[in-house]
Amino acid sequence: MAGDPDAFAKGDELVENGEMQWLPTPVVAEAYYGVATVRSETTSEEIRNRLLGYPRVDVDEEIARTAGELLAAADDRAGGDAGVGSNDGYIAAMADVLDDAVLTDNVDDFEILGVPVETY
Repeated sequence: MAGDPDAFAKGDELVENGEMQWLPTPVVAEAYYGVATVRSETTSEEIRNRLLGYPRVDVDEEIARTAGELLAAADDRAGGDAGVGSNDGYIAAMADVLDDAVLTDNVDDFEILGVPVETY
């Protein structure tokens, strides 16, 4: 979302509305992966500082079970591999368990998993 003015505006909107913004730990991995593979001009220190203010949602047994169930159901509906990665399964499971939406520009994978999605 770095450098995307729509994403920044959405973040401002969430803050102004007092919305809880939680951070799935798989997103932490994705952010550092982007830095490590030079897919971003952002440094590891900048990522760490940006992520410090968000409460984490970790992959625990409930999240892992829910992710497995969501991924299996998506595969069943697709009649085979739905093409959704495990990280998105974990993130979808967190949204499901927290009864919240996933904020993403990757709408398709999360709709396939059957969780509410919000975009920017």
